[in-house]
Parts: sequence; C-alpha cells; structure tokens
Amino acid sequence: MKNLCGIILLFLCLGGHAQTTASDSLTAAPVPPDVDSSAIGKPIGDAVTKTIGPEGGKISSADGLMELSFPPGALAAPTSIGIQLIENTSVMNFGKTYACTPDGIHFQKPVEMIIHYADSMAKGITASIPVIRWQDKNGRWSSVARITLDSVTHTLTGRVEHFSNYSAATTFKIIPRHSSIKVGQQHTFVLAVSGAYPDGKQYSSDASFWKEHTVEWSVDGTLGGTATSGRITPIGAYEMNGAIYTAPTVIPAMPVEIKAKYFGKISMGPGSFVENVISLATTDIYDEFHFSFTGYDRMGHLEMIDSSSCDIRAYSSGNVDLYNIQNYPPWSDWPSHIGQCSYDYPDKTGWKGLIQIAGMSSGLFTRRPATSPGTPASARILIVLTPATGSTPRYTAHCKGGTRNVPSYPMQAFPASINLELMPTQDIRVTYGSASGLNTYGEIRNGQGFSMSASRLP
Repeated sequence: MKNLCGIILLFLCLGGHAQTTASDSLTAAPVPPDVDSSAIGKPIGDAVTKTIGPEGGKISSADGLMELSFPPGALAAPTSIGIQLIENTSVMNFGKTYACTPDGIHFQKPVEMIIHYADSMAKGITASIPVIRWQDKNGRWSSVARITLDSVTHTLTGRVEHFSNYSAATTFKIIPRHSSIKVGQQHTFVLAVSGAYPDGKQYSSDASFWKEHTVEWSVDGTLGGTATSGRITPIGAYEMNGAIYTAPTVIPAMPVEIKAKYFGKISMGPGSFVENVISLATTDIYDEFHFSFTGYDRMGHLEMIDSSSCDIRAYSSGNVDLYNIQNYPPWSDWPSHIGQCSYDYPDKTGWKGLIQIAGMSSGLFTRRPATSPGTPASARILIVLTPATGSTPRYTAHCKGGTRNVPSYPMQAFPASINLELMPTQDIRVTYGSASGLNTYGEIRNGQGFSMSASRLP
C-alpha cells in the first residue's frame, strides 16, 4: 500500500437511469402561503443611534446597507434615531431586515430610505418586481409606495412616513428559491405573490385569481424543460401557481434555472402597471455514491485486515460532500504461539490500523461532454482527503533468545487514488493501474494488498 496516494478520483460516465421518484403526495394542489405575515424578528447585535433635529440629517446601519436621509422639517424636535438589525422572518424578503426606531413615530415630511442589495441577487430581483416592505406590530407586511430601483448601484429607494421594521422584498417569488434535488427525484414549487394588485385588484389566495391569469413554467429557458435539465409540469387546483419538477437522471453540467412567467398586469401604484412578471429559482442537482476501501497487510507474524467507507455526494454546482464516514476496527489473528515463541498483546483495541478516512480537504465535480457521437458524457469527482495517521499494534514476543517489546508505530493512513466509471448498465467499473473490474476490484499477494468497491446509492 506504500504506493497509494491520498486523493480519491472518481471517473463517472453518466448515462444512468433514475433511481427514485417522489411520492404521490407531490401531485396534491399547492396552496399559496400567506407571505404577507410573519413573526417579529429578534435583534441581532447592537443598534446604531444618532440624534437628528428639525434641520435634518443622515444615519446608516452598522453594515452600511440601509441609509436614512431626513429632510429639513421632517422632525419637530431633536430625536434619537436608531437602526437595529433584526432576524428576517419572511420568505419574500431578501437581504436583511431592520427595525427603525422610535417605532411608530410619524414624520412631518417623508424620509428617504435607501437599501443596498448584493450583486449576486441582481438578476432575480430585477425580474420579480422588488419593493420595500414595512411590518406592523401584528406581523403584517405592507409595501412602501413608489420605490425606485437602481440596477447599476444595486439599491432600492423609497420614502417612508413612519418607522417600523423594514426590508427589501420581491413581489413574485418561487418557493423555494434555492434547492438541492437528487437525480430522478421530484419536488414541488409554488409561485407566491406579495403586496401585488393584479389588474388593479387586491391579490388573494382564492382559486379564481389563478384561473383568470396564466403562468408559464420553464427550465433553463425551455418551456416544460428537457431530459437534460429536467421536466416541469404545472399542477394544482389553483391553475399553475404550482409545478412539479422532475430532476434529470444524470447530473447536469451546472445548476438548473426554473422560471415562472406570470402574464398579467401588476399595479405598482396609481396609474403605474408592470406586465409579464418573471420569478427565478435555482436547483442544484446531485447524485450519491458509496465507496469502501479494505487493506490487507502482514507485519512479522501478524495478519491484519482494516477497512473504511464513506458516502459521496456530487452536485451540478461543482461542490462535493463527503459524509457518513466509517472507520471500522481493524482485525488481526493474534497468534499466541508460533514456533518457539509466545506472544502477548496488551492492547488489542488500542491501535487504529492503516486504513483511515479522516475527512475531505477539498472536492470538485466537473462534467465533460461526449468526445464523439454516441459516446456518453463523463463526469469526474476529485476529492483531496484530509491527511490521516494510522498505527500498528504493539506486542511482546517471548522467544528462546529473550523477550522483545514491539511498540505501536504511527504510519501514514490510506486509501489512495481510485478510478470509477459508471456504466450504462448501472455497474461501476473500478480501475487501479492497468487492472479493472465491475463494481469491485482487489489485488492481494502474499497476504498484502487492497480491495475497493463502489456503488450508486438509491
């Protein structure tokens, strides 16, 4: 085993069949959640405070993502103004939520509020109609009228007439917005609406609302999806406010984008309408594998067998997880007499063996296209294991020439480099050097060597 290295390399030719499917409960009609009410968030950290008087002034939150600008005359007297970061409790909010104090104070002139959002949120925010929302003491959220979106500086600007809890939010949102789904499995998505007035009427969760409007669901820009990116089907008595997504049978090259396009008018205030609203969600597709490694060794008169196993999850985003690590107790035959010698083993359970998986230092999943027509695409998982140290057993040998104490020696632990190829038949070809076998491979000579096995988890 001294020639083995500390990298796990899995080479997978994708092209398998779905392993599992979702239960029939996914076909039930999704009910639009009440996204305009949530619990009051608890404070996080310390508040920023500043006294501002009738002459006006500015204050920013501790993280700089909320700014308040008071014009002259907004306050009748010097007032201690505070911005406190609090927990975000609403699925429609993005970024952070802030409590502005004194709670409930009303201003003589509107105060300008600017909320900054991250660059990574820009695409989804612009498409799904961003708003600034405020929360009353009962947990009910309402939208601030007439906000301005600046897609260059990534800010939302509005004018508020009183203080409460405030957050940036989306009007339309696919729930969940971010998810991970195993190959071949299904998941239900729901299109939620907050603070919108379709065709000039207050939104409600009644079925009549969805019967009067159209929603198109697509995956990676294709209506209904494809075999490569997954399929999506509108469902429910609410007429396409929900959809069932079925993941592809192999991991795609990147996470898939699910889009819900609403056809209708959304009122953004008196005389202001937006049409054909889009909401986006991303789904990271993954697959799972089980890997085991067994070592066979001989140290003097001792025969030793040691093994470890782990499960591996590979995502279309390129991430890799190593979990369910099992390092099994090593075994030895513990002979008491050989020839003219007898042996004592004072610590049969105190040694670790030479096969150890301690964890993962880094991991990467990549997928390569087919090299020629008719050749299946391939994927590769590279895992760098955390360095691990094993140990040999200690014993005492009583021979005719005297007694000898052999201590336990620390040694580099394995496993090493591994090549696995996923066959169209669902078999996995295990390769080491120039030798290979289906699902398992072993090479044992004179009591020394190793064996490996790999399988796809259900």
